[in-house]
Amino acid sequence: MPPPLWKSAVNNKHISRFCTYLTHEQGLAQNSVLAYRQDAEDWLAFLGDKELLSATVEDIIGYMIAKRAENVSIETVLRRLSGLGQLYDYFIKEKLITKSPVEYVSKPQKGDKLPHFLNYDEVDRLLALPDRGDDSAYRDSLIIETLYASGMRVSEILSVRIVDIDFKRGLVRVHGKGSKERYSPLYQSLCDKLRAWLPIRQSVFVQKSDPSWLFLNRRGGQLSRQYLWSMIKKRCNDAGIEKDISPHTLRHSFATHLLSGGADLRTIQIFLGHESIGTTEIYTHVTDDNKRETLAKFHPRFK
Repeated sequence: MPPPLWKSAVNNKHISRFCTYLTHEQGLAQNSVLAYRQDAEDWLAFLGDKELLSATVEDIIGYMIAKRAENVSIETVLRRLSGLGQLYDYFIKEKLITKSPVEYVSKPQKGDKLPHFLNYDEVDRLLALPDRGDDSAYRDSLIIETLYASGMRVSEILSVRIVDIDFKRGLVRVHGKGSKERYSPLYQSLCDKLRAWLPIRQSVFVQKSDPSWLFLNRRGGQLSRQYLWSMIKKRCNDAGIEKDISPHTLRHSFATHLLSGGADLRTIQIFLGHESIGTTEIYTHVTDDNKRETLAKFHPRFK
């Protein structure tokens, strides 16, 4: 859908003034200014009906992923990011915005694979799928929401036991790689759903003995990684999401949406359970250490 005429006019005016700034204040050659204009116009085409000044970190990462999907080289992606950095630095200089969405994005290296993620609308559509009274479908929707809420890996959510959920404090204990444990907060509405799940789990899924896993299969055992992969793909198809989705996509969405809201890199590192912050830098370059408060403030469903 083409942007409304007034938005096109506003965006085009911003780009024209940016090019004038590059020519007269920065003294750049005509060919350089033309290259910056082409980068800005390509970015504008990606944004669609969104205004330049309201672009987010999520938009920047989505743009990078889109360029790589078009087989655009890492070198070209880096050059375009540099051009967009100049554009948003200009907006800051003109006091049109207070921070640049480009500033918080880690620059890709050769061989990097940028993470796929769902946007806010896609997450809402996925979580809004009806379970139609089916106990397994209700379980599956809870798994998806818990993955998105906590940023857990597949192996980690399969290993969560009932005793790992602290309903009073709204925390889940996550058993990560190398037997390392971490805690991730859960928002109240999800805690309520998980509490409501327990009697269903007990009456429908537990068989002769209770293995204590939070999520069980119909035989009363632990769910498999293969089931989670196929289930999430199917539910994404049901929600009309055409991206190539895996359980890890929800982990990337968790991190990207925290970042888009303003969360810092080290907090995201803690929640993802990354041993090195370098692993987390594919998302951003920011620092601070406000843990639960940051998640409560910036996660779109942490209310």
